[in-house]
Amino acid sequence: MSNVTQPPAWHTRRHISSFTLEAAEIDEIVNRASHAVVSWVTKDQKPVSAVMLYRVIDGKITITSTTNRAKYHAWRRNPAASFCIWEPGNIGRQITFRGSVSIIQDSALLRAFTESFLTLRNGEAPTPARLAEEVKKFDAPDRHMMQLTIEKTLTHDLNRLFAAEQLALSESDALA
Repeated sequence: MSNVTQPPAWHTRRHISSFTLEAAEIDEIVNRASHAVVSWVTKDQKPVSAVMLYRVIDGKITITSTTNRAKYHAWRRNPAASFCIWEPGNIGRQITFRGSVSIIQDSALLRAFTESFLTLRNGEAPTPARLAEEVKKFDAPDRHMMQLTIEKTLTHDLNRLFAAEQLALSESDALA
């Protein structure tokens, strides 16, 4: 019989700070993924979220919207935002960015966003004609670009947590 005390089964899920992603992993996921859950607050401080296509343009997470959307009005009032991005095919590896959104109208930024979106979707840069065709679909007079200024980054690697739990279970079985 061993005198080694095993932590309780819930210990790993209570102490999750070691199950985070490294900077290179964050960059890889953010640049490979295409969608984020974006959040804002209403006038009466109620949270709202939506899944949005995003692209990284000039190093900033960028989305686009027209002025008839709730997020546009919410971010005009209060630019506080949260964006949650997950590894494609593996939602257990995720990043949550908290920060503030700046809203601008910028045709060059819209063009870069559209080109990045088409390149990601098709695996190669679009032809100039294809890019122009797609930009026309987005280019409403009230189209705005929104970019997140990141103030805090939180990450979680559920795969590593599960591996640690499995290792703890194996060690516990070995001691029994």
